[in-house]
Amino acid sequence: MEDEGDMPVKDGAKRPLIGVIDDGTKTVRFVIYEAERSEELAAYQLDKTEVQPQEGWWEQDPHEILHHIRMCAEQAIGQLTELGYSKEDVVTLGITNQRETTIAWDKFTGEPLHPAIGWNDIRTDSTVDAILAKVPDRNKNYLKSICGLPISPYFSALKMRWLKDNVKAVRRASREKRLLFGTVDSWIIWNLTGGPQGGLHITDVTNASRTLLMNLETLNWDPMLCRLFGIHRDTLPQIRSSSEVYGSVNDGTILDGISISGILGNQQSALVGQNCLLAGQAKNTYRSGCFLLYNTGTRRVQSTHGLLTTVAYKLGPNSPAVYALEGSIAVAGGAMKFLRDNLKLIKDIPKDTEHIAGQVFSTGDVYFVPAFSGLYAPYWRKDARGIICGLTSFTTKNHIIRAALEAVCFQTRDILEAMHKDCGMPLTKLHVDGKMTSNDLLMQLQSDLIGMPVLRAHSWDMSALGVAVVAGAGANVWSYERWRRHATAADTFLPTATDDDRDARYTKWKMAVQRSLGWATTKKSITMTGQAKRKESFIQLLHNRGNVSRKNSIIDNNDDLPESRKNSLASSSRRQSLYESSNGEHSRENSLFEYSMEPNSTTPSSDSRASFEYPEDGVNAYEELLKYSARKFSVIVPLKCRKPEQTILDDADYFNAKKECDYGMCECCPVEKKIQTNWESIEEIIENDPEIIFDSDHNPIIVEPVREPHNDDHLEKLPSVFKTIYSKLSPSTLT
Repeated sequence: MEDEGDMPVKDGAKRPLIGVIDDGTKTVRFVIYEAERSEELAAYQLDKTEVQPQEGWWEQDPHEILHHIRMCAEQAIGQLTELGYSKEDVVTLGITNQRETTIAWDKFTGEPLHPAIGWNDIRTDSTVDAILAKVPDRNKNYLKSICGLPISPYFSALKMRWLKDNVKAVRRASREKRLLFGTVDSWIIWNLTGGPQGGLHITDVTNASRTLLMNLETLNWDPMLCRLFGIHRDTLPQIRSSSEVYGSVNDGTILDGISISGILGNQQSALVGQNCLLAGQAKNTYRSGCFLLYNTGTRRVQSTHGLLTTVAYKLGPNSPAVYALEGSIAVAGGAMKFLRDNLKLIKDIPKDTEHIAGQVFSTGDVYFVPAFSGLYAPYWRKDARGIICGLTSFTTKNHIIRAALEAVCFQTRDILEAMHKDCGMPLTKLHVDGKMTSNDLLMQLQSDLIGMPVLRAHSWDMSALGVAVVAGAGANVWSYERWRRHATAADTFLPTATDDDRDARYTKWKMAVQRSLGWATTKKSITMTGQAKRKESFIQLLHNRGNVSRKNSIIDNNDDLPESRKNSLASSSRRQSLYESSNGEHSRENSLFEYSMEPNSTTPSSDSRASFEYPEDGVNAYEELLKYSARKFSVIVPLKCRKPEQTILDDADYFNAKKECDYGMCECCPVEKKIQTNWESIEEIIENDPEIIFDSDHNPIIVEPVREPHNDDHLEKLPSVFKTIYSKLSPSTLT
């Protein structure tokens, strides 16, 4: 910024202004830039309220997000008068947002149906188990070839599924076709552009690529993934590029009438703001979490070392998508907050962490793994928990605080090592930004532990700048090339440690990580352990045994039956017993059944009912057996054998084999040969897909949907000759 006496107008003329809505995890900002300038012209921010109703749960108020956006916009635009500008000079808006945070709302009323579920929320652990049970070999990386992401609580599709399973208002809205799902950018744009009165339900490729539902090749919602997670296509926003004019604000606020022309997830936006627009460049953002993105150009690199393949940006509807490898660290600045709020070791995070940690020259072999809610890349272990190891009688809080700073640096090196293995080309420098980069000690430690220069941007928040660039380009008031020539300078930190020293410390860090794994030992669900199948087999055996016992009882106690009838029943009973014996499974389970039945009785005793309840797929076994209780006449009731369940991924190979031609994305095929996605059939499949609900122990239970009887169901009872006649008659002749 220039001195206060100077006007900010450069080159003797006013430049168009670009407004940016920056919704982060803890703050909402509104920033104004001059076109093709990297310095903030005006800005205002408000802190958000984060609620933690249970351990590992993080929620936000969607209404508060909108309120803060409008308040910040009023305050920032109000500063323009003193700077020689007015609201009319703001020609367009860009939006950057926290990714993966998920909101469900009513499209007719605009009311949220549940608080926003934060990106770092881990309540979907049991939902992950239920989904993995449907995946071959329960492989969490099975979908990476389609969407680039592992099956993890981190991503939005699991949060959407959890909302449908656990929130009645969401289930009801889904049945009544008034449910909308979206990440925070979709929620903001829908409300800014009119809400229930014609609001745009859209998102961009960068945010959509974080949902587990977008196909990285087609850049559209993948039908197979939608079916797997049970998410209706109509509830999802339309996917657009990152830089184009989407529409104008129409909400009656100070932003009314301004166009919206840029959307980027905050980490992809920081990549653009750091000017990492060439393949082989990378940036790291240090906030509550830590996010390292490596630009791979138009090439999609499938990571085999725990990284994510994601969309970096798509600068226009007709421009190619640029991809990136990403490593996400769950806890970076959050570890400093833990030291302040939980352990009371510091009071002011920016000052104390640098000052106190700088009073010692090393951590004294203390290592701090801040896996409070599991480890993200490259480990993806939700069972990990935080540990502090290497303590001695000489350890002080100075050592622990320094170990917390080094933990951020070690986790960054973990990701850089994985990127090197995946891409084959090591980085030569690392661009950094974020609030934590104001700590010079942290930056020097980072350079020492990765052995390369670290370039710190002069502006700590590059996310707002990045989306300002793409929004300005979308509105034709910002040139990428002219801006890149005047890109912001950076402070450089060079490594001072030796290779042997950094490698020795990194080896001990890896030892500490191994000790953090396996602490969260949660009981596996019925779906994951396979108990459902064993219980199903057991209940079926109980049915068979029950029929034999009832027939024997009737034979023994009914003297009025003719001798021939008794012989027939006895023969049938022997055949049934012989059939059971041939299966070789009944010896132990039959004895259990006999204990639960009274001698010479045709129904289970009242005392035995409590011990006879085996919940299988949410059905009470006793109530099922009641259907086959003793009748007036001995009738063998045939069991309905359940058909083998059609796995939801049986068609995975079919969808994986599709190319651009099949999706109508190519230029080589005539229109009539292109296979168009039949969304009606896909929605019918999803509608009939089993629902996943949870019992009191949070075990997932698959419940088949209740289908309404069809008008023609009564025809099944007609003789075949009438069916033939009916099939030859048209509906018009019947009416």
